[in-house]
Amino acid sequence: MKNILKNIVSFLSPEVWTFIGITVLSLFVIIRFVNLVPQVDNDFFFSSDDPQFQSEQRISDLFKRNDTQIIISASGTINSEEYAENIKNLTEELKAIVGITYVKSISNGPADLEDALKSPLWKRLLIADDQGSTNLVVLLDESRSQTVVKEVEKIVEQATSDDFKLRISGLPYVVELISRYLIRDLRTFSLIAFILFGIVIYLIFHSKIILAGTMLSCLNACLWTFMISGLMGVPIGLLTANLATIIFVLTLSHMVFLTYNWKNTCSMNSNDCVDQAVKITLEASFWSMLTTLLGFLSLWFVPAKPLRELGISGAVGTVVAILVAYGVYPAFLKMADIEKMKKRGISKGRLYPFLETNKNYICFMIIFFCLIAIPGMWKINTDPSMLSFFSKDSKIYKGLEYIDKNGGSSPLVIVVESERGNVLNSGAAYANMWKLQEALERHRAVGSVVSLPVLMAEAKQDPLAFFLAFDWMLKILEKPKYGEIAKSFVTENRKNGLFLLRMNELNRVQKRLDIIDELKEIVETQGFIPKIIGGVYKLQGHMSRLVVKSLVSGLTKLVLLFFIIAWFVSRSIKVTIAMILSLLLIPIGILGAIGLYRVPLDVVSSPASNVAIAMGIDSMIHIVKAYRRRKKNKGSSDHIWQDVRDEMWRPVLTSMIIVITGFSIFLFSTFPPTQRFGGAIVFGTLLASLTALYIMPLIANKKFLPSK
Repeated sequence: MKNILKNIVSFLSPEVWTFIGITVLSLFVIIRFVNLVPQVDNDFFFSSDDPQFQSEQRISDLFKRNDTQIIISASGTINSEEYAENIKNLTEELKAIVGITYVKSISNGPADLEDALKSPLWKRLLIADDQGSTNLVVLLDESRSQTVVKEVEKIVEQATSDDFKLRISGLPYVVELISRYLIRDLRTFSLIAFILFGIVIYLIFHSKIILAGTMLSCLNACLWTFMISGLMGVPIGLLTANLATIIFVLTLSHMVFLTYNWKNTCSMNSNDCVDQAVKITLEASFWSMLTTLLGFLSLWFVPAKPLRELGISGAVGTVVAILVAYGVYPAFLKMADIEKMKKRGISKGRLYPFLETNKNYICFMIIFFCLIAIPGMWKINTDPSMLSFFSKDSKIYKGLEYIDKNGGSSPLVIVVESERGNVLNSGAAYANMWKLQEALERHRAVGSVVSLPVLMAEAKQDPLAFFLAFDWMLKILEKPKYGEIAKSFVTENRKNGLFLLRMNELNRVQKRLDIIDELKEIVETQGFIPKIIGGVYKLQGHMSRLVVKSLVSGLTKLVLLFFIIAWFVSRSIKVTIAMILSLLLIPIGILGAIGLYRVPLDVVSSPASNVAIAMGIDSMIHIVKAYRRRKKNKGSSDHIWQDVRDEMWRPVLTSMIIVITGFSIFLFSTFPPTQRFGGAIVFGTLLASLTALYIMPLIANKKFLPSK
């Protein structure tokens, strides 16, 4: 036994044992001190210093907010005694949950169903448009929303029957589901992808020490990125949940090129061979890293909280990836047997001969596809609904769909004031606000509206209201006895009123912000000023706009930056232009395909194109560096490019196969954003690799390009 242990210890170098020890320590630290649970809450859209978030805070300062709600739709025979009893029992069970402020239903608000149907307030709030269901409106304590949602789900599941179907909606519920899916995908699919990466690496290199070095290096890169991000106060959020796989790919790419350069330049086992391979590969890896790093840094200053978090963590991970690839992995590479490795790896077999034979067709297909994909870039759904986060076949989607059709599902808040600065507690102001109420309700995107005039119309139902002045009724409705409900719709100085809209998301064609502009015009037409607009509907609209803006500005900056880097790498205008034109094909192909096939571009899947572009840039820079090394030989440019392709196809296609295999597992997720994220990377990596191998050399060989 001692001899076996001694052999194991002596087999591995001191450096490798050090890295294994560091890995174990890193695992302990990450498990013990770093929170790996995705932090997705009701305020995950924007950071606290952003104007959008500050608008939300201003509304909260002026009014008692009641839009953090869960809406439970109860379908059945709504006029039956059994239905009424079920609603009453469900209402009481929900009220007993700690963290629920109040529950409004046909058994707790109006006198009964008949009263609700006659009521201006309760009909809008509780009765579905088709009168096939009623709503239970549950107001939550935001600080306890996560635990409350789970308890609400349990009660709803127990109360549901064939004659009493319950469906849940509302931002707290949707946020909890997104968080739940992200946690599951982070645990399940990241682990499976990690295993698949390892299997493919071993099948390609047939070396246990290469496998161990690769996996330990990638694992450390991910662990250290999360640790450093945690120290910087960046939690795992909506986008950073998939960061581990992105860092894994960035680290792996460096090591694949390093391994093949080691195989191609060394003829015998020697530590000098590894040092020489590092020297050859490092410059190209550095330029690739710099391009990716600056791309992530550009997100650092975006107001959207998820994008900013991705920018910070991605920048950290990009630097960590190259440090690990060249600081940790070479120690393992020095232990590999070069003679055995030369006999192994991807053989030409049928793949490369097939690609070479059909390279003209490949080039034609890529260029043709990108050309027909260009119009698709203007058809991208950059502002998808919250329903797109869930599968159309799931119970969750069907429940949200039903509620959306019957009163809307996404809250929008409009704070108004009279354009003349008049107070809103007069009969004339009431009449004007009622006209605004009706005008807003007529808009096709509005599901329902609750506002001050609706509240006052409800108060006027009381026979004694005839004897009370308008402002007296408001003061009565501000008392705790009535839940201080008036404070949710009018300010203390009576100059600002609040309209709470539930917007329809299903089959929405226009962007949210365009719809909001139309609603602002309606407000102004009715003689009011839309002082503040907020709510989840607006936040999502701004988030979508920022995603598009970051994509466009990011790609523009990337192209300009890459032009400079490409010239430094190639020292040739002709090759630089070829690299730039080839790079442009990658986002055109990916984004164009997304638009043509009507795939929603949500905030979770949007970074996928950046990963594919990074893969393409990495391959191009390494190919161009190989081209410059071979250019010392006398010969035609075409002959040089062919020799370069014969040398570089293995690392390029190896990276491609490993990434495609690993990310293809995301296609089996039941969370559509994860599916789209994985699918876009799989398609983008395939496009990027073939573009680097065939399109770039093709363009670089054309005589119409300047040679200097």
